[in-house]
Amino acid sequence: MTNWLQDLAFGFRLAFTGHRPWGRLVVTAVGIGLGVAVLLGAATVPNVHAARIERENLRNPVAAADSPGAGVLVANSDVLQFGDSSVRGLQLRNMRGDAPVAPGLTRNPEPGEMVVSPKLQELLQSPVGELLRPRLPGEVVGVIGQDGLTGPGELFFYVGSDSLSPLSDQVNAVFHHFGETGQVDAQLDTNSQLILLLSMAALLVPIVVYVAATARLAEAARQRRLAAMRLVGATGRQVRRMAVGEALAGAVLGVALGWVLFALVKPVVEHVGTADLTIFSSDVRPVWSLALLITLGIPALAALVTTASLRRSIVQPLQVARRTSARPRKLAWRLVPVVAGLLGLVVIGLEGVGGTSALRVFLVSVVLVLAGVPLLLPWCVERIAGRLGGGSTAWQLAVRRLQMTSGTAARSVSAIAVVVTGVIALQTLVASVGASAGERVLGRDFATGSVLVDAGLPEDPAAVQQSVRELQALPGVDVRSAELLSYGNSDPDSYWTVHIADCAQIAALAVVTDCADGDVFATTPQPGGEHVAGATLQLLDSYYGATDRPTTGQPVSWTVPGAVRPANPVARDGEVELYVTPAAATGIPDSTRRVRIQLQLDPAAPPEVVEHVRNVAAAHLVEPMTSGDHGTVRTRPDQERDAVLAATRLALLAGALVVFALIGCSLFVSAAEQIQERRRPLAVLGAVGVPRRTMAWSLLLQNAVPMLVATALAAVTGLLMGVLVVVISQEDEIAFDVPGMLGLLAFAAIAVVVVTALSLPAARRATRPEGLRTE
Repeated sequence: MTNWLQDLAFGFRLAFTGHRPWGRLVVTAVGIGLGVAVLLGAATVPNVHAARIERENLRNPVAAADSPGAGVLVANSDVLQFGDSSVRGLQLRNMRGDAPVAPGLTRNPEPGEMVVSPKLQELLQSPVGELLRPRLPGEVVGVIGQDGLTGPGELFFYVGSDSLSPLSDQVNAVFHHFGETGQVDAQLDTNSQLILLLSMAALLVPIVVYVAATARLAEAARQRRLAAMRLVGATGRQVRRMAVGEALAGAVLGVALGWVLFALVKPVVEHVGTADLTIFSSDVRPVWSLALLITLGIPALAALVTTASLRRSIVQPLQVARRTSARPRKLAWRLVPVVAGLLGLVVIGLEGVGGTSALRVFLVSVVLVLAGVPLLLPWCVERIAGRLGGGSTAWQLAVRRLQMTSGTAARSVSAIAVVVTGVIALQTLVASVGASAGERVLGRDFATGSVLVDAGLPEDPAAVQQSVRELQALPGVDVRSAELLSYGNSDPDSYWTVHIADCAQIAALAVVTDCADGDVFATTPQPGGEHVAGATLQLLDSYYGATDRPTTGQPVSWTVPGAVRPANPVARDGEVELYVTPAAATGIPDSTRRVRIQLQLDPAAPPEVVEHVRNVAAAHLVEPMTSGDHGTVRTRPDQERDAVLAATRLALLAGALVVFALIGCSLFVSAAEQIQERRRPLAVLGAVGVPRRTMAWSLLLQNAVPMLVATALAAVTGLLMGVLVVVISQEDEIAFDVPGMLGLLAFAAIAVVVVTALSLPAARRATRPEGLRTE
């Protein structure tokens, strides 16, 4: 054991000596340090998620509000859409003098008082927030502490109320303290889970591949030093232990640097993200078991890769030889991980994603595909380089070098192949989810510039006309239609829309003749194919408020009057359209009626006009929602999905930049190493008069060809994996993020050009006649 430690320690010291060791050591440590920082960031995800869910649970009671002894009544406020952000809140009503205090507060707000999050307070104090203030239900009297928020950027408020009813199904109760009952669902929807798992694999697997490739940087120079050790009497086993010690030096420094970078970046996370998904820096704590695995596993991985690279080599005192002669690489075993991973995705697509086990199989399948790409790449580079020939002098020099060192060339771009594969697959999934979500939210009936206001019927019917007048008075707003609707069905397979309107409004909605108050008109998917007269509809109750408004919460029966006249058939997804005049609609309860106002915005209208529309709707209507090309109020699952999409795009950009920075380091060190190894041939070429421009083009082509092969392989594999993942997610359509893919290819091209430019000075020095006397 003592000899082992001595050999490792000697190899560790060897990394700091020799010919200009610091450049190689610094590049290795920086590359591994960036990778470790990213891995540590990924190890914080479980703790960050758990902390967010814990805070969400603390302020979301689910106890029955009509239970005796309730201390506080709690109800969710309407989600307010402001620009691209969502504002949420809770209404509180104290029922006892010792009522429990909501998390993040020192006391519950009294009726008319409101306590807001720091980010919401900042927004309200800005000029932009003036348009949001009319929709908030109270006067700001304080700021919510960290315990009451899921993130520092959350737009959230508590408001005091004296009208919450314990009989409402939208009101819950807290007895002794918040968080004492029930838990909210901590699970994201399936698409969000797929996006997160694929994101982690796409950004973390390349880091591991890069760390493995970094352990073999400057391998030729290392083997020359080890050969010198053999010359002074070291055995083969001692040489291998020295090599491991030398690799551990860069790995240990990289791990230490990674922890330092993680600590420096940690305070910055509070300023990154979206309003729906931000993180407190105190929650950014790696899971200790994962942190330990990263801290010990990275040096262990470097040691294993170094040992494997020397397994088939004989370090002789005066040379390094291979145990076997060079043979063409075999394809069969290299295909196994990729094929197995793709088959796993196909199986999940056929059976569907259901439960934790399926998600684990999904993650393993994705990792297999990504890990198989660097195994396939050396074979691809070797086969393509072997078939290249002819051309200019620069081309022949580059091709010949690639044919001799295809493995080294493939290793230098292996990480980029993995990251491009994963990011293209992720871009395909995100684009498909976004396209499907956009179609579901905006609908097919909204033209560009249209806004639809959908709200419950207010107690005062005059408020509807007041809303229409104020909306029409807004600059750039044209009120196209304003009507009352009820929704219901006559059987589980039919869905009916009841339009309650006068004859003038009905004439604008359908082609009818001889309209008079008391008439009823109907359109059917097939003329004469369905008799609606006398049918009994189960109309949906529209009132789900938290106050004492009259509501049953159950469907209300209404029988269509016997005299139903036909209207011009307008088939809309198989729905039945009823147009009922006011006199014929007397039997339709107000609780089932909704207000729908369709607006058209002038292209020259200012962007803030939509906020004015929302303010008018909030002032006069019940629980209004506005939707259309200028924004929509979404439900909570959609907000989570949108937050995940936005965070994924941000993580993709940041992660891609980090990984490409790592790859640039790898390419540069690899190019510098090859120039160092080719000092004599380059000096000979310079001595016989080969132009430096030819040498520069040779270096560019030598870097560009493996990069082209890597990106081509990655694009094909990434698109195939992306399509399979979209099929698993059961999205309505498959969309491709062409600009994002072109951006990745642009990054790759820039990396090649930059690395070549940085390598030119070393190449020029190597072409001088002095290079002939370097050995």
